[in-house]
Amino acid sequence: MRRGPLILAVTLTATGLALGPVQAAEPERAFGFDAWSTEIREKGLNPDDVVYPFDVSPAMVEWAETAVEGGGSIGEIQRLVRVQDAMFKDGAFDFSYDSYQTLTAQEAFDAQKGNCISFTALFVSLTRSVGVPTRLMSVEGTPQVRREGDLVVINRHVVAAFESGSDVAIFDFNLTSEEELIGRRVLDDVEASAMFHNNLGGMALRDGQPSTALRHFQITTALWADWPVGWVNFGVTLSHLGEDEDALGAYSRALLVDPGNSSALINMAYVYLKFGREDEARIARLAAAKTTENPFALVAMADSEMIRGNISEAAHYLKRAKRLYRRESAVFNGMARLAERSGKTRRAARYRRKAEKLRSAEPMIDADQSQEIR
Repeated sequence: MRRGPLILAVTLTATGLALGPVQAAEPERAFGFDAWSTEIREKGLNPDDVVYPFDVSPAMVEWAETAVEGGGSIGEIQRLVRVQDAMFKDGAFDFSYDSYQTLTAQEAFDAQKGNCISFTALFVSLTRSVGVPTRLMSVEGTPQVRREGDLVVINRHVVAAFESGSDVAIFDFNLTSEEELIGRRVLDDVEASAMFHNNLGGMALRDGQPSTALRHFQITTALWADWPVGWVNFGVTLSHLGEDEDALGAYSRALLVDPGNSSALINMAYVYLKFGREDEARIARLAAAKTTENPFALVAMADSEMIRGNISEAAHYLKRAKRLYRRESAVFNGMARLAERSGKTRRAARYRRKAEKLRSAEPMIDADQSQEIR
């Protein structure tokens, strides 16, 4: 059977801004470098080996204080807005967007570039410099999904958050997002570091450096053992290194935290198929099919059913994929394969033309949010 793409998950954000109140999250733990360092050591790691996203320099403090000066005794939300306005004011803050640079706040400030998670961390660091205890917040929404070679990358969303009384003020640097933010989780600084290492690992894996990626994902899972994304990406990297048995163990850890995690189940099915364990692979795929909205995974499951001769099952997966992603060329290529197997050559040719038209119009999607690799 043809192997499908593995699924990688990463967390990033895009540029833009919105402010709005949402229900407050529960208080989190580590905040600030000293508390962060203590917890890093308690987890058995050396702080020198771990990225602290919110580092700050005297130049950054001076910039932030200048941004809010002249406002008298203004409140915390007003200070946040002033820093935000200064960062977006024409010519006042020359920041170049670079989707392949996941940088700490100080690195981004010094280089005047970075991706969106870098920009959000920079906003957090600058606002902390003027006395506002902002944090990163992960949010659930419709993730961006795209194919990169033998990987499928899922980008999820991160925002800056400030807890004020019973509400949380959200600063969302994503101009194109109009979705309601759901599944909110305010991150402590250790979890934020885990997210940074997850992104760095995802970039290393896509750059063909699995050994480097593995180290980042080892740090990710050590810092945030209850985050299934880290375990999924750890497993994908192990598979790339030929350590498939250990990869199964990593996917199992993800499922312990999130029993219905479709990324873990789909990747697990690929390993089972590699070992010739078709019954277990089929069970994993069926379990994943109940929850996945990943078009590439649905097409891969349809291909699997076609090979087994289950045309109706294949059609079911492809119909679902088309309903969710009507502009994805891979979906129509899958439908063309199904039509060919059913002897409907004209329909297959029509789907091929549609796929080619969509493929030529597909925009490049930057990979700089929270990422999951399959």
